[in-house]
Amino acid sequence: MKVAMEMMSSRKYAIFICLTILGLFATYLISEKTNISTNFEPNKRQYLKIPFGSKIWRTFYPEVDALLRLIEDNKLKWPAPITKTTSANLTKLSVKNRAEGYIVGDTVVATIEAKNGLGERKQHGGDYFYCRLMSTSEEGDILNTGLACDIIDHGNGFYTASAPLLWPGNSTLFVDLVHSSEAVVALALESAASSAKDIHFVSTYPSGEEVDCNVGLKPNPSRPLCNLSHPEKGSSWFCYSDSAGNCPDVTYTETRYDNRVSFVGTTPLFDPATNFKVPIQMQGNVFQVKDSTYTSDILKNLPRCETESGVSERSFENKAGFQSGFYLNGQWQSLQCEPRVATLPPEQCLQNKVIYCLGDSTMRQWYFALKKHLQLNDNPTKMQGRPNQDVWQVPRVGYRPSHNITVYYRAHGLPLHNPGPPESHTFIVDTLKEIDTANGENTLVVINLALHFQLVDPLFYIQRLQAVRSAILELQRRTPGVKVFIRGCIRHRNTMKVVPTEWYSYRLNKILRKTFASLPGVGFIDVWSMTTVLPNLENIHPTDERVWDHIRLFMSYFC
Repeated sequence: MKVAMEMMSSRKYAIFICLTILGLFATYLISEKTNISTNFEPNKRQYLKIPFGSKIWRTFYPEVDALLRLIEDNKLKWPAPITKTTSANLTKLSVKNRAEGYIVGDTVVATIEAKNGLGERKQHGGDYFYCRLMSTSEEGDILNTGLACDIIDHGNGFYTASAPLLWPGNSTLFVDLVHSSEAVVALALESAASSAKDIHFVSTYPSGEEVDCNVGLKPNPSRPLCNLSHPEKGSSWFCYSDSAGNCPDVTYTETRYDNRVSFVGTTPLFDPATNFKVPIQMQGNVFQVKDSTYTSDILKNLPRCETESGVSERSFENKAGFQSGFYLNGQWQSLQCEPRVATLPPEQCLQNKVIYCLGDSTMRQWYFALKKHLQLNDNPTKMQGRPNQDVWQVPRVGYRPSHNITVYYRAHGLPLHNPGPPESHTFIVDTLKEIDTANGENTLVVINLALHFQLVDPLFYIQRLQAVRSAILELQRRTPGVKVFIRGCIRHRNTMKVVPTEWYSYRLNKILRKTFASLPGVGFIDVWSMTTVLPNLENIHPTDERVWDHIRLFMSYFC
């Protein structure tokens, strides 16, 4: 099938991309409960006019919005001299320790005073911190009990970090400056272009000719643009035409890099000695906590992980003072609801179930974890990659006939930084349409997408999520009883070129939660907190042990 093609001047292109993106969003009605404006036209214009891209995502992050507004209104100099950027080495962290000591049930509160390289207090917010409370030994070694902390940005250089004390013994508060506010501005600026430096999506036409593609492309007088967008799937996608000016079908897409060096870590804004993932030094951050019945009383009175729809109504809660759970002696303990899977073998829990794992490589990890623990017969679709290229995102299906269990894996559509033919980049909307309507009560769907959207304007991420949201509503209408879960983003502490920083995932995670929070019968699996407490410091992906923790939390809703 030939796709529409048109030669465009710069001015016509600007009008075209505005109308195209506006059309993509116009097909989706957003519930009032999501608090996301349905008037997208101003946002499309702003996307083209201002250096920081669209403004729609900033409604989720008032502290960052306030920072960017200062720059846009010429009230804050940008770029800032490096001596004026936040310094972890000079930033102060203080705790008002209680004279009478602490018992389980108390809350630890710390104040962070952000200072720049000259020792001056910052006058605005926007710094990005990482904070966790961990059980520690007498020698100071970190143990496997811990909790993700709340951090409140007061917008004036002061931040409040807090955490409830849920276990007895020694606990230590750890706070890192992950990014200065100036680095956050640079990150917003980098993704606003939606075409990451030195990274190229390259597609091949049947003739063998290769062309660049992306969510948006600059017009080229010698190469008309081919519009491969799918509004009903939430996809904005363009490729340059072939040398004859035609738009044949794409046969293969891969990502190529001019170099493997990420822009994060290559400038003074990302200095591991002063402002990039640097611990804040302090005294008084070790607490001796006496025992009480507070935590055991909470755990005894949790509601079961079950509602009429089969999910926790509290699963989308995300506010200060409400933790989704914590690690206790290496086991994740939900604070939302009482899990029921502790002693039930997974093959019994999932007997007669059909499970769809939809999304990126972290959801493929789910598939392989289920394959291992359920002893599934794995059946990947055979797809031929190019030499030295692994098409990892091929569709897969696994069976365990003895317990009538079926598990599917499907990737999501472009942008996806992995090579393969079009059928390897399936859209989640299409997969949801293919789900059998005859077995809703035994059908479980888990969805995640985020990592591959880090380097594009969040406008395109919101566009994709709204399409998935509409498809879920349609799936629920035609398949009564189906249970759908949104798996949150992971916190990754390391850096690679296409996934340069956890701040991008932090930004997308809140958008993800808010988009689906009002949908009935949809649960949220908060793995951000889990990977905050016990992160994988060596790899973008969670460890196998953490992945199984995610799945156990998922199973607790229906076992």
